[in-house]
Amino acid sequence: MVTAETPPLNSRAQTEIDNELEALEERMRALRTCRNSFSPISFIPPEILGAIFVHHVQQTQSCYPLDSRYVLLWLKVGHICHHWREVALGTPELWATPFLNSSRVTEEMLMRSKMATLNLRRGLRYRMEAVQMVLMNIERLQEVSFPFLNDGTTRCIEEFLDKVSSYSAPKLRSLLLEAGSSQTPRIAIPTSFLAPNLRSLQIKYCDISWSSSILTGLTVLSIEKLSPEYLPTLDELISALRRMPALHTLELDDALPTLPPKTMSLPCPPRVLNVRLPHLKRLRLIAKVLEVANVLACVELPDSMLEVELKCRASSSMDQDQECNLGLPIISHALESCLKAIPAESRQFLCSIRLFAFGASGGIHMQYSTARDPSSWVESLTDICLPVDPEWVAEYPVILLDLGFPSEISTAILSDLWQLVPFRSLEALCIKGLSACWDGFWADLLGRGAAHNLEKIYLQGTPEALEDLLISLRSQTYSIARSIGGRSRKRQNFAPALSHLVLERLEFHPSSSSFTKTSDLLDVLVDRINKGRGLDHLTITGCTGISAHDVRLLREVVADIDWDEYESFNDDDYDSFEDGDDDEYGFYSDVYDFAVS
Repeated sequence: MVTAETPPLNSRAQTEIDNELEALEERMRALRTCRNSFSPISFIPPEILGAIFVHHVQQTQSCYPLDSRYVLLWLKVGHICHHWREVALGTPELWATPFLNSSRVTEEMLMRSKMATLNLRRGLRYRMEAVQMVLMNIERLQEVSFPFLNDGTTRCIEEFLDKVSSYSAPKLRSLLLEAGSSQTPRIAIPTSFLAPNLRSLQIKYCDISWSSSILTGLTVLSIEKLSPEYLPTLDELISALRRMPALHTLELDDALPTLPPKTMSLPCPPRVLNVRLPHLKRLRLIAKVLEVANVLACVELPDSMLEVELKCRASSSMDQDQECNLGLPIISHALESCLKAIPAESRQFLCSIRLFAFGASGGIHMQYSTARDPSSWVESLTDICLPVDPEWVAEYPVILLDLGFPSEISTAILSDLWQLVPFRSLEALCIKGLSACWDGFWADLLGRGAAHNLEKIYLQGTPEALEDLLISLRSQTYSIARSIGGRSRKRQNFAPALSHLVLERLEFHPSSSSFTKTSDLLDVLVDRINKGRGLDHLTITGCTGISAHDVRLLREVVADIDWDEYESFNDDDYDSFEDGDDDEYGFYSDVYDFAVS
């Protein structure tokens, strides 16, 4: 008699078979593990394999936003095999940047990170409890990054700063705090800040005392938008810089010492009293002209500078000519020292210059670069991102100068600074939004030896700029064309190395005698061919007054022409359409369908 407690004979046999199969699977697993151990990749020591995983994690995290789940794609390395999983679990550095979108994940990563140094990097989306869990490990924090603070994180950061002022953060090396805007409640960094190994400080819309212990031993200092009561005096700024002899990046945006409204002269301290920053590579100052000059007069820039960015605004309480006379000689001297050091020290040469107008006031932006054809220039001239030679992607800016003066004053300043530029290696020139820069600009540029190396010109400006360029590009020997636009011909500079010309949003007038015509461009190109210096590439984008017939003629003298087929309508073209004709052919419906498709 079979009771319910007695298992059937067939069930007992199945259980025995299942146990045997499980043992066989475990045996096969062990054999596969043993077999994999003889693969070449398995001979990599766990320490090196862990270092490879750490590098992979860093690359993955740099490719995605911090709050994206894709930053955890690196977890797949633990799914490859048992050995890799064990190495991943045994490498605490892999788990040192907790994913703050999940409190449970953050808690698990904190546990797996053991005693490794932690990186707190907050994205736009996060869990406050996850942030608080990380901040509780103040003794392990290596990096704290809080962009775009809101009310919730502001209170959290204030508690963190108070804790650092009472308890040491011995491993903290980088601190980034950015309040949302000028209306956001300010965070004031305590004067006593116990982080002896801090090397990078970046704050925006946060206040700091210039006597704070945090401003000691830094290599990166970036301060933007200080409250007026926290702006330093010149002595306070110099004293703080002296406490940072290893500084290699200095960025001060509206954080410079102010000057009285009626300043008539700038202090000129003896050179021996200037602060020396021998390791400085990047300098960025944004303020009024005299405020920038006031700081540059007290700082000695090293010969090894890689990037200098100066954005100078005009003061509303001073005569602008007087302001330029006081500040520009000091700024020019600082730029001259940087430009003179380029070939000798860094073994790199000035290869490109960009000039363009900005703002309603007519200010001018000027950039010198050691990249022969910076990719950002191409992207700024076109709305379509084209493939770029990888060799051109890496840009090395040398000087970046913004002058927020009216155009006539900025032009005069540029004309003076132009004398400092080493032209012998210039290969590319970009001009955008300027008419003629100054009288004799092309003669100054092409007539000082740069024409022998100048290969590329990007021009987006006014008809006057195009006329001056075409006049300057004529051959003195073979010039057969008439004067352009009815203007008398000035001194001609041939630029024999020129091979690429980009014209964007310029106006050609087919019939007018007072403006540049496409026939003028054709005459210049024929003129250069007769000299044996024709163009290799011509790009025409968004230019008016050019027709398909004009481009066919240009193709006879330039083999490679990139034209967007943009043709402007004449008034007669509009008159030929009666009301409703375009709708009859479905014009409006086609535009709508395209817009919503």
